[in-house]
Amino acid sequence: MSQYLYTVSTLVRYLKDSLDQDINLRTILLQGEISNFTNHRSGHWYFTLKDAKARISCVMFASHACRCSFLPQEGMQVIVKASLSVYEAQGSVQLYVSSIQMDGIGDLYLRYEQLKRKLMQEGIFDSAHKKPLPLYPMHIVLISAKEGAAIHDMRQTLKRRWPLAKVTFLPSLVQGKEAAAQLIENVKKADALCPDVILIGRGGGSIEDLWCFNDEALARCVYACESVIVSGVGHESDTTLIDYVADARAATPTAAAELVTPDQYEVAQLLQLQRQRLYQAVNAHLMQAKRRHAHLCNHRYIQQPSLYVQEATMRLSMLSRQLEQGSVLLHTKRAQLEHQRQTLILLAQAFIKKTDGETMQIRRSLHQGIKKNLEHQQKNFLKQAALLDAYSPLKILQRGYGVLYAQEHVIKSIREVAPHDTVKIRMQDGILHADIKQKEEL
Repeated sequence: MSQYLYTVSTLVRYLKDSLDQDINLRTILLQGEISNFTNHRSGHWYFTLKDAKARISCVMFASHACRCSFLPQEGMQVIVKASLSVYEAQGSVQLYVSSIQMDGIGDLYLRYEQLKRKLMQEGIFDSAHKKPLPLYPMHIVLISAKEGAAIHDMRQTLKRRWPLAKVTFLPSLVQGKEAAAQLIENVKKADALCPDVILIGRGGGSIEDLWCFNDEALARCVYACESVIVSGVGHESDTTLIDYVADARAATPTAAAELVTPDQYEVAQLLQLQRQRLYQAVNAHLMQAKRRHAHLCNHRYIQQPSLYVQEATMRLSMLSRQLEQGSVLLHTKRAQLEHQRQTLILLAQAFIKKTDGETMQIRRSLHQGIKKNLEHQQKNFLKQAALLDAYSPLKILQRGYGVLYAQEHVIKSIREVAPHDTVKIRMQDGILHADIKQKEEL
């Protein structure tokens, strides 16, 4: 059996496509020890991840490496988040790493990923459930730590950008075991106030510091809120579950405050522009109304109102004369129609008398014609019947002749039968069945 001949590049490409299409290998968490670490001048990191029995090559591109909070070292135990693929140039399988965490916090990341996957499957992160941000919020509720840079920056940003809004502050723990419960309580309090937007923020930190924002109950509480909720937790590289479930997410608390508020100076410029446009529109409408008023004032009916009454009187008089003429014409037409009706009745009666006589004459002629034609047809029928009887085969049979049949066909020649064939002979008064013993030709 013939086998397909692969090139090296075709085989490597096939292996790469197979790994890339495997959904189970697109995002995996892998635990191991770093060795052969190289920090390339391009910013990319190259290293090997190994355990006691195996090892695999890894690469972390600069766009991901710059977000890592520490520089990996030889022998460091880590947990990496990566996808598996093939490096075609060398034909080697390697990991493309997107994040690295020290092994001490690996359990938290596992819990985070599991909970994130669970909530995503339930549809809690779907964009269809997210509410639009208000254009001009007049009541903003802040939920953050009582003191710190985050609440200070948010207050200053709101005051600078949109001082018209009423700001309600609900202090809360944003770190520790009791933080999640207090955040849930404050979110419910804030939602009960029916504000235009709720802003939840705090500064950056480690995964342990931000863990309260990954609480499942808090995520479900935010999802159930009627009010618009914006999260501004941590820095740009920090992403918690509350960021996914909130209606909008900002990279920092300050960015969140900027996201929910318009700039008062831009709004003032917009109002000034709209005020100018409105003034121009009203002025144009007023000028048009003045021109129309001037045109109406010059109208002859305004100058001499009696003209309108005189013209209306003339039209009424003219219509009255037309009505009188129409009435006379109506009586005349009615008399003419009555005369025509009487004339039509007389003509119709005369026509009926005339047509009655013609109809009787035609009826007598038609009756005589039908009777004569019937007698002719009867004579012709009797003649044809006598002729048919004269040529009937039965007349021949009465003189002692018979008709020979074989299988319902009339036999006209001795060639159509053979000795020992069974035949039927039709006589005048019945049918005979006979067998052919022999035949003689004449």
